[in-house]
Amino acid sequence: MLLPHKLVSAAYHELVGRARGSVACTTFLFVAPDVDSLAAAKLLSSLLKTDDVPHQTVPVGSWSQLHHEATQLATVRSLVLVGFGASADLHALLGPDACDLPPECMVHVIDAHRPIALANLFTRSDYARALFDPRRIRARQAHGGIANARLPPLPEQELCVVVWDEVREAERDADGNEVVYDPWKKEREAFEELEPYPESDPEDSDDSDEESDREDEDNDDDSDAGSQRSGRRKRRRTDSRRAYRAQLAKYEARGSSFGQSVVWTMYLLAEALGRTDVDAVWLAILGLTYQLTNSQVDLSTYEIHQTILATEVARLSTTPDSLQIGNVSTALATSTSTSERDRSIRPSEELRFCLFRHWNLYDAMFHSGYLGVKMKLWTMEGRKKLSGLLAKMGLSLSESSETYAHMSSDLKESLFPMLSEQRASYGLWDLSYPSFVRKSGWRVDLSAQDYVDALEALLEAATGVRLDFASITTIDARRALVDGGGSSGAGGGGGPGAGHHSAATQYGGREEWAEGIKSWVHKAGMLGEGDKENRRPPPTDANGAAGGDEMTEVEKRQKYEQDENEARRRNFWYAWDALDPEDTTLLRHALPLSMALHRAVIAQGSYILDKKAITFFRSYRLAVVKDGPDLPVFQHPATLLRLAHWLVDAIRSMLENQAAGSGAGGGGGASRNLPFVLAALSETSDKFLVVGVVPADEYGDVRRNRFGIAFEEAALQSRAKAQQRYFDASVVEVRRDDFDKFLKHLSMH
Repeated sequence: MLLPHKLVSAAYHELVGRARGSVACTTFLFVAPDVDSLAAAKLLSSLLKTDDVPHQTVPVGSWSQLHHEATQLATVRSLVLVGFGASADLHALLGPDACDLPPECMVHVIDAHRPIALANLFTRSDYARALFDPRRIRARQAHGGIANARLPPLPEQELCVVVWDEVREAERDADGNEVVYDPWKKEREAFEELEPYPESDPEDSDDSDEESDREDEDNDDDSDAGSQRSGRRKRRRTDSRRAYRAQLAKYEARGSSFGQSVVWTMYLLAEALGRTDVDAVWLAILGLTYQLTNSQVDLSTYEIHQTILATEVARLSTTPDSLQIGNVSTALATSTSTSERDRSIRPSEELRFCLFRHWNLYDAMFHSGYLGVKMKLWTMEGRKKLSGLLAKMGLSLSESSETYAHMSSDLKESLFPMLSEQRASYGLWDLSYPSFVRKSGWRVDLSAQDYVDALEALLEAATGVRLDFASITTIDARRALVDGGGSSGAGGGGGPGAGHHSAATQYGGREEWAEGIKSWVHKAGMLGEGDKENRRPPPTDANGAAGGDEMTEVEKRQKYEQDENEARRRNFWYAWDALDPEDTTLLRHALPLSMALHRAVIAQGSYILDKKAITFFRSYRLAVVKDGPDLPVFQHPATLLRLAHWLVDAIRSMLENQAAGSGAGGGGGASRNLPFVLAALSETSDKFLVVGVVPADEYGDVRRNRFGIAFEEAALQSRAKAQQRYFDASVVEVRRDDFDKFLKHLSMH
């Protein structure tokens, strides 16, 4: 059942009411492992705690995990799916033939994935319809508990799915009056008409109607006329069903997209309950920033919501810098906190640099996805161009190698104007965008993008993967490019370069993320031998001893999946702890981890472009990652998608340059901005993780992704062993032996 946004607060009160009168915990939050869902769950959990509702939060990263966790629920009355579930038929996944949830369970779906499965929207539930009848809700709000005695009794309870709808602009008639807006009017009609016979053939007929027609035939004289009428009715029914099926097929073929941020929905709920505060609006900001960073919303949609959030920041803030909506500071402007407890938010015009407040300027620019593709920084020519840009701005090598904390105040104030002067010369028209920063006492400010980068790093790589921190950084490479020498420090003092993060200069140039320690430690201290980060524990036998050699291939794959699920579960709780508004220590410790991930993505993307390792098919481009020190990093769908988006942006930039040089667009596959497929091999599971990305024509735009349907059809036609394991339909796992034939059939779509 689709629940209009105006009834979301009623759904929350129903959720709270169902938890009353039970000693056991009956409310469960199943949360997808992404920043938007994490922030939404954090806000929803805060609301439930305020209402003294016992609840349990469970990270769920795949459909198989959903089934496993749902079958473990002994007493459940409210199950909330945060960040996933809308695009799958939950009646089939959680109903009597699957998880067999009790009939008194109500499943709430708060998800941005689109399209929403029509079964979730229109499967009839008399109980849910009666429960959320606006007349019943108004009566209960007006008369409280007294209204229960006056209202008609509710139907028998049944397992029902309630999808929380997003905010929609009301349609108005010619007189300006508001009218009911139903975006699924055609789909609703088609679904309800076809529901009695969803698997029927287009040429089928209604036996009961034909029987009735035959019984109406009184004699042989009018039998021919009756038969003709029956035939016409049959053809009309058949034509109608074909039209309805075509309407549903059109809906499903539109491809996947993303709607309103999940945490935005939670913020609007908090606003309806009168419980908004600075922490709540910050979580909403993080969800919106995450959607922009991951190409889930276009830039215009982001700017609309950013303006609304700026108004909310001004309304909820008490500091002078934030009270005025138009008071926007530049990214590098300084603003001194008046208290160590200062946690205020202020709007900011942010540069599209990578963690520049916590890195040196050169590395922040070099690892910027935007600058990387615009200036082709994977080439020697591009790196020289970047050095030339800094030289035109009057910055020396040592100045661009300094971390933000060591930069002079004058340089911080003048850097944004200097960059603005040069953006036209380099075509950097989208160098900045409106965002927010949050104070953290007297420590360096954290922008919304800093938060998102750190949280993504924790979710993707806090544990469970091996990530190398090289002692040779981009600054060293640039120094060699500029003066051809191995200068031993930015200041000539013989020490490590000033551009390094403090942890990167210790312990022989290696740094380690210690699981559970939440700090950077000596590689030989907590984690033992080796120079890798987040290493996966060795395989063990049934007795807990190391015995990977005695395990069968199937057992090894099962063990691999168990370890992967456990690592990602721990990653979720690290990220959950890092969202503590009062203590940013863990979040700041995750920033070097995020830097390492950015290095890995840029290095792998640069290698693919430099080696021209992109294959052209009829309908898409393909790149495959089969080896390299960071191969395990790209076994996470989010990291692989990040690399795919970077490559898509780079290809679009190259095509734009080619078109500008030749004075014409179009042409063959090499000159068209084709959809992009990126695959990474997992030798342990013997599978390829495959993602598909549909490029937009311009930077900041977003297009629907049709790879979900294409992957499914290619797997069926090729009979490849493939599995859409994750919540994103554009991600699929394919057995290594079936990979080639899967790609062959994919090219036909």
